Amino acid sequence: MKKEVTVLNGICAAAALGFVAFAAFSAISSGDFFTTDNLFLIAVCLLFALVFAVSPLVWLIETGKLALPFTKRAAAAEAGSLLLDVPAEDHETEVVHFAGTNQLFMIVWGGLLVLTVIEIILGYRPLSSLYVMLVILLGLSIIKAALIIAYFMHLKFERLSLILTVVPMLVICICLLFVFFPDSFRSIGLRYKFKEPPPHQVEQVEEP
Repeated sequence: MKKEVTVLNGICAAAALGFVAFAAFSAISSGDFFTTDNLFLIAVCLLFALVFAVSPLVWLIETGKLALPFTKRAAAAEAGSLLLDVPAEDHETEVVHFAGTNQLFMIVWGGLLVLTVIEIILGYRPLSSLYVMLVILLGLSIIKAALIIAYFMHLKFERLSLILTVVPMLVICICLLFVFFPDSFRSIGLRYKFKEPPPHQVEQVEEP
């Protein structure tokens, strides 16, 4: 398992370096640096580089290959206190992966049910302001999605490196969708609007 983890973290580190290199190449070869397209491309490349670099950095910190300046003393002090308090035969402990309890899942399921009932009530009895109602429905949907991903998909109980890799990538993908919104709104006014010609009026000729 250690070999697979090392290979995966190496791939992530190579991808992060590739995105950084591409951002640097775009900044050097673009000519005019302060343009919308260039800044957007560089920002996206750096964000993807940060996402891919999270897992290798956390792995290096957990394995002790990358020491942070303020955590080294705290880890040494904690290790010393554990050696003093715990007997020698109890040093090896089994790490149990916590996956939640039935009571916890029932509470989360009840919360999801309450949020769904609120959405149904808003659907049948809409508020006077359409924008306020849409904001409330969107917020409730985001909360429900976060609860499902955190508890029923067990993301809350996974390693921090996996959470820091998946969640920012999801946020980046959603933000990239907003890039197309201005063009889509502008294209509405560019559509051809068919106008029915007025009916042909027959001129009445007066008889002499």
